[in-house]
Amino acid sequence: MSNPEGIPISFLTLALSNAFQYAFVAWIAYYIAVSIYRIHFHPLAKLPGPKLAALTYWYEFYYDVYPYQFQYGFRIKQLHEQYGPIVRINPRHIHIHDHEYFDTIYASGANHRRDRCSWMHHSGSRTMAGSMLEAMDHDLHKSRRSAVSNFFSKRSVQALEPLVLSSVERLVQRLKDEETVNLNNAFAAMTMDIISAYCFGESMNSLEYPQYGKDWLEMLHGGIQMRPLGRQFPWLVNTLYDIPPNVMARFNADMARINTWTHQMLPKIVRILAGEDEKRDVQRTVFHEIRDGKMSAEEKLPMRLMGESHVILGAGTETTARTLAVTTYYLMKKHDVGEKLRDELKTVLSQPDSAVSLAQLEALPYLSAVINEGLRVAHGVASRQPRIATHEDLIYKQWTIPRGTPVMQSSHLLHMDPNVFPDPLDFQPQRWLDNPELKRNLFAFGRGTRNCLGMNLAISELYFAIALLWRRLDTEIYDTVEERDVLTTNDCFLGMTDLKSEGIKARIVGVVEK
Repeated sequence: MSNPEGIPISFLTLALSNAFQYAFVAWIAYYIAVSIYRIHFHPLAKLPGPKLAALTYWYEFYYDVYPYQFQYGFRIKQLHEQYGPIVRINPRHIHIHDHEYFDTIYASGANHRRDRCSWMHHSGSRTMAGSMLEAMDHDLHKSRRSAVSNFFSKRSVQALEPLVLSSVERLVQRLKDEETVNLNNAFAAMTMDIISAYCFGESMNSLEYPQYGKDWLEMLHGGIQMRPLGRQFPWLVNTLYDIPPNVMARFNADMARINTWTHQMLPKIVRILAGEDEKRDVQRTVFHEIRDGKMSAEEKLPMRLMGESHVILGAGTETTARTLAVTTYYLMKKHDVGEKLRDELKTVLSQPDSAVSLAQLEALPYLSAVINEGLRVAHGVASRQPRIATHEDLIYKQWTIPRGTPVMQSSHLLHMDPNVFPDPLDFQPQRWLDNPELKRNLFAFGRGTRNCLGMNLAISELYFAIALLWRRLDTEIYDTVEERDVLTTNDCFLGMTDLKSEGIKARIVGVVEK
């Protein structure tokens, strides 16, 4: 029997079979060669660490995706206990656990260029590629950040005090009428309203929703949990990001809501870039800053700015909300800490409804210590953050790390180090007063050229929210288990609690009268 070209079918079958066998053998030979290279001849081959981690990314998959989930950060802690302060944690990543070396990895300045790692951030999504977070190149990130840095400067945030204060006032006023409240959702609504009103010119009004910011918080958590899978299969996750919302809704509701919101921002961005709002008295937004800046035309494309808007909203909402919820939990749990803070607050808030400025609050030593301790134990961005030194080799003790190697530390491991923070799981604001030098070991906002852009805004929100809520309301813990709802037990870029947790809850006992 022959095909139309006259070639016998049996011959074609044999040829295809042989081709498959050759391809399979070539594939096996390739991976054997890669394995030998990674373990014996790779520039990182002599560094400490498990051979299996050096051999394959599947080692990380095992702890972060399946059968375990979001646990590689905690596995890295065990590897340091076994191998020491420097460990090769996958074929090309080096993790260092050393407080004294943090500023070397995350160095700033013209002589210390630092790129991000595209593998860690599974960059490539068309929707997300335009954001600062996805700018792998040092110069590209610098350009994007410079375009909006004045918008988040200390001076700009000081001018923002009325917006922050009014949002906190709205939250406290609503809480007076509640019996119980989910603090994560409530604080997320507040931070979301502030960041959306400031950056995009219109508040999302989440403080008016029956469940505050619950839907958006769940959406952000659902999206962020895709990151470990995205590192292993970037094409899969980036495709999901770029699928139209109406199609995505059939598969993943959280991802669909992310896409829907970013697409809703697009017409507003187009109008601002076209100058259609110039004849109207409109609030200046982050998009005005970019439009009027010195960036290239390509960097001002609406699709790029749409990705930027998504990252700004997410970054300005979740981490600050979690820090506020965790800090409030420990103020309720540790009555001596809570009472000491309330007594100090009375020195600037003689009456619960007294007016106060950010400068006055920042001058309170115990409130500052409470906020530092809250930042330490809340673990906003808990995951390792790789940096690539592109123009210099890094020297750590007796090891030379070749330029181009992603090197990193993890804020969660640093903040939980008992050698620096004795009894690290215990909420102890006093430690910051007893040892003022401890502040140099607080990495909640990162360091270097890629530190948290919204740090000044977050600090303003933390001071006003903690001060006003704690001075005006009497609250107690309700239906909250510390191990389940407070402690960080999952690492998927953000530090997250038990995935079944509903959040930290409080009962509103009453209003503080004096």
